[in-house]
Amino acid sequence: PVPGGVGPMTRASLLTNTIWLARAGM
Repeated sequence: PVPGGVGPMTRASLLTNTIWLARAGM
């Protein structure tokens, strides 16, 4: 992620990554 350039796409990507990691961790 680029500082000062956090857009909806980046946020969605981070959210997806977090959920995916959480599911994989389960």
